Amino acid sequence: MSISNFFFGENIPLLQLEKFSQEYTLNVENTFLMGKENPPVSLKTSSELLVDQQKESDFIYNTITLQEITGDTEDHVMKPFLLQSLTLSDISRNLYIKRNTNGKILSVENKDELWKSWEEWKENKMATVFPEEKDQVKLVANYEKGLKSFEDELKKNLQYILLLPEVYSLIFPPNEYYSFLSSPLNIRSRLMQGVEYHYQLKLVKLEEENNTLFTEFHAELNNREELMKSHIKKLYDNEKEFSIDQFEFNVKVKYNFEKSTGRIMDAKLHFIEKMHEHLAYLIDMDLKVKSVE
Repeated sequence: MSISNFFFGENIPLLQLEKFSQEYTLNVENTFLMGKENPPVSLKTSSELLVDQQKESDFIYNTITLQEITGDTEDHVMKPFLLQSLTLSDISRNLYIKRNTNGKILSVENKDELWKSWEEWKENKMATVFPEEKDQVKLVANYEKGLKSFEDELKKNLQYILLLPEVYSLIFPPNEYYSFLSSPLNIRSRLMQGVEYHYQLKLVKLEEENNTLFTEFHAELNNREELMKSHIKKLYDNEKEFSIDQFEFNVKVKYNFEKSTGRIMDAKLHFIEKMHEHLAYLIDMDLKVKSVE
């Protein structure tokens, strides 16, 4: 027995990784607060997903299939954007992703298929959805730019952070000083142009009961001081009504896992970026095992 094991106990993985296939319902609500006199703008989507997991040697392979997606908004300005977004989600309905045994995304394995689906959609359906040529040119530039950096963009996407958790290295805490941080993550600001938040998810709660593991993670913002100096402080210097103390950024994620497989039983994610009480962007996600009717 090593000295560290003698003093602190042996590190025991809390989650086993096995194959599974599970259907989920993912409900997402985006809320934008902009001005005291304006009502909140809300956009909701509901997706039916099939998540398949295989484990081979030191790697995990996940297939995520979008079976159906619907959406709704009461804001008439947002309705055309929502309809276009729902249509674009139909271009590529399958993702095949390779991860390591900690859960970190290593690569997207079906990029050729994604490009092929895009080329077919561009040829056959784009003109129907985007009849204006200037809109087509803009879409092609943005979509193909996204495909070229697809793996990097995937790691910034909160839906995939929720669906593909990087938490499988969690161990039974050997002492009170045990700490867990995910790999560094990035996300672009919804409120400040040119700003990107660099953060990690920190374990703040862990409970076990039989074959269930409950975990909760909160974001640790790594570039807060840098952003304060470069962007945020300047914005508040020009404001008399609001204080820099009102600024808030956070990502909070909760999971219930099946310990014997690593399968998510349910999960929630809350994102907030707030300049003050009348200027904020919020995202709430709720992932549940699809009910059998």
